[in-house]
Amino acid sequence: MTSDGALLVLLLAALLLGLWANTMRVDKKYRFELYAFDFAFGALLAAVLLAFTLGNQGSSATFTFEDNMTIASRRALGTAVGAGVIFCLGNMMTMAGIALAGLSTAMPVSAAMAMIITVVLQIFGKGPGNPALVYGSAGVAVLVLVVTGLAQKAVMAATPVKRGLHAGVKGYIMSCVGGLVLGAFPMAVDSSRASEIGLGAYAAVVFTALGSLLLTPLVNLYFLNLPAQGEPLPITAFFKATVKQHLLGVTGGALWAGGAVALFAAAGGTYTGAPKQLAVLAVGYGGAVIAALCGLLIWGEPAGAPKAKGLLFGTAVLLLGAVAMLYLGA
Repeated sequence: MTSDGALLVLLLAALLLGLWANTMRVDKKYRFELYAFDFAFGALLAAVLLAFTLGNQGSSATFTFEDNMTIASRRALGTAVGAGVIFCLGNMMTMAGIALAGLSTAMPVSAAMAMIITVVLQIFGKGPGNPALVYGSAGVAVLVLVVTGLAQKAVMAATPVKRGLHAGVKGYIMSCVGGLVLGAFPMAVDSSRASEIGLGAYAAVVFTALGSLLLTPLVNLYFLNLPAQGEPLPITAFFKATVKQHLLGVTGGALWAGGAVALFAAAGGTYTGAPKQLAVLAVGYGGAVIAALCGLLIWGEPAGAPKAKGLLFGTAVLLLGAVAMLYLGA
């Protein structure tokens, strides 16, 4: 892969990672708890299909997916599954945030919080190329959280509730928690890919998706019985969903898996001009900008709160600035 090719792959990754959550908004009647089952299955299915097709198109300089499986250590495989567990926890919280507050709030908040964790971890690592830009990106990410909080205050004023916590505020809080957990996800994936007996891009996504699928039923036991919104649901409700609803979840998972493969492939480059790990992560967080704009422009979020809408547009711009600073500072 050349540096120009890597840039195209990164742009594709950002697009796919920004689009998957839109499948949640197509049918609001399909509860995110049920959607999560389809998402996890779709992610694993797409990861396996990509691994046995594109992943086996190796060259003399690269391992195929099957080659990788013959040399990968058990530790690397287990670490990737563990990374999937972390992803499942963080992503489920973010999904809850989307269901409650919408894409334009949940995705930027989750990405900003994860970005802050990523930058903080740099203090204990090798250190960034340009500390001012990298640490400055964390400062801008904090502004994203502040401005989004102000937007939710405006939503509360425009659409008050008689009792209990406003859904948007709950969604904001859950997205913050989701981002906090997701901030540890890249480090876990990197650990599974370290050394000559680590995992390649395709294998890393397959076993990450496997870990996510294994944990999803356990996490959903909590959300189904103590729902973030609405009444408790029996797990049998999943089997009463329509084919269209199941396909939406599977498609969402497949889009995420495609984006993750593209991101991990760019992150594993050893060629001249290959993007640094921190730059690759920045592009991944950039997917949240696309998701936020979709929420604002396509789905009309937030309904009945024009002041909040303006603030959330500002949030998307701030997050884009933070992403650019992190990418350039890497």
